[in-house]
Amino acid sequence: MPKLPSCPYCGYKFDYSRSSKALHEKNVKCKKCGKIMSVSYKLAALKMGFLFFVFLVALNTVYLFNSNSRTILPNIIFTVLFIVLYLVLVPLSVSFSKIDGQEDPPEKLKKNRHRHKKTKNKDILFDENPIKDTSFDQ
Repeated sequence: MPKLPSCPYCGYKFDYSRSSKALHEKNVKCKKCGKIMSVSYKLAALKMGFLFFVFLVALNTVYLFNSNSRTILPNIIFTVLFIVLYLVLVPLSVSFSKIDGQEDPPEKLKKNRHRHKKTKNKDILFDENPIKDTSFDQ
């Protein structure tokens, strides 16, 4: 079952209108996190179109040979309905993928500082007399 696409960076779910607008664009900017992602839908839409075509041909063939009607009007109605259904479902086949260089950069440290973040050792308890019972205790 197709579902609405989401941002690969923050997980924001795009609505139907934004995913249908993304069909005409190569890159899309996320509304929530502001990062740019690439749009891909052609392969999924092609697979779905092929399945619709095969099912439509089978349905039209069965109806044509098993009905008493000699008009082709019901087959045209089936075809138009399938085309409209396909066009409605194509925006659900859109998927977004990350673009290199869009990840959050590592936090920069100030100049002439340690190259790692300092952590405070408040939880570590030290002995009152650390040199007790050693050679320095004499």
